[in-house]
Amino acid sequence: MAKDIRVLLYYLYTPIENAEQFAADHLAFCKSIGLKGRILVADEGINGTVSGDYETTQKYMDYVHSLPGMEELWFKIDEESEQAFKKMFVRYKKEIVHLGLEDNDFDNDINPLETTGAYLSPKEFKEALLDKDTVVLDTRNDYEYDLGHFRGAIRPDIRNFRELPQWVRDN
Repeated sequence: MAKDIRVLLYYLYTPIENAEQFAADHLAFCKSIGLKGRILVADEGINGTVSGDYETTQKYMDYVHSLPGMEELWFKIDEESEQAFKKMFVRYKKEIVHLGLEDNDFDNDINPLETTGAYLSPKEFKEALLDKDTVVLDTRNDYEYDLGHFRGAIRPDIRNFRELPQWVRDN
């Protein structure tokens, strides 16, 4: 079977002004070009998985790259033989990866747009792993961790990523 459908996966932490209106406008654009998928929009950024034919997905990537702050957004592209979604959803949420940070006073000062480490290239990351003072916290699920992990990585005893804030508080 020919693989003439592309699936785009992406996320980006970047400030989005008037994120609720951005989500509505984004939905209108996606529908106008016939894109299908699910996108979450928050004040802190965007997270999506969408699919369509080559022309449609290319139009979408060009559109996203034209938006302020999203010029460098990286898309993971997979090719499939059939459409991955039946409809198009764009939803405004408080967080693009739900951690419940807005739900408690302890985390009110945590902003993923501000509280972040420095980006490391693959080469820099490999070099950092050789440094005895480097700490790697592996927050992937059990299946992903069992497939492979970094030697010496700390593995929090959590079943899903939403449990991470409590694990950090406790440890």
